[in-house]
Amino acid sequence: MIIMKVFVLIVFLSLSNSKTNFMPNLPLGEYRIIYEKIYPCESKNLIQFNYYFSKKTLSVTEVKGNMTYLVPFDDTLTMDINGASWGSIGGWKENSIIYITKNTCSNTRKFFGNAWNKIVKAFNFPNTSCPIVVGRYTTTGFDLKEMADNNFPKVYFYGKYKMTFKIKNVENKVVGCTVLEFSLIRPWETPI
Repeated sequence: MIIMKVFVLIVFLSLSNSKTNFMPNLPLGEYRIIYEKIYPCESKNLIQFNYYFSKKTLSVTEVKGNMTYLVPFDDTLTMDINGASWGSIGGWKENSIIYITKNTCSNTRKFFGNAWNKIVKAFNFPNTSCPIVVGRYTTTGFDLKEMADNNFPKVYFYGKYKMTFKIKNVENKVVGCTVLEFSLIRPWETPI
């Protein structure tokens, strides 16, 4: 009888979702990024981001589209990033992440780390250094998994985020703007 109970217990534990049941449920830690939406926002349209996400397969999401620079993307510009987090009772909570930097081109290169060279290659930029000259740069598909080799923080709070990237000129006018919505999930979790 005891052997039967032990056997039933072993079968139950092996059939249950024991991997996630015994994983820690901490509010922050290492994460995977699930990209959800990307779209432009209001600006003078001197720097235009016309791209979108495309599901190539169940596990591969690509960025397709173009970036048009009517002014050089250089270090005279300022990057203003404002992040909103999704509240526990719904709705966006603004200003959960604020990052403002001058020398936009150089700091963007540092922030993206090794992924910068992959972005440059995918969008056919003329060079990997700053500035990026006036022109239209198109990609037929850039796998977002290539973005993993970056200098973003490696540990952060899990949840849903909306980042607004505003590029401003020396007169503090917004010359380019894009919004990115994504979720940070635990490495063993599956997207909803």
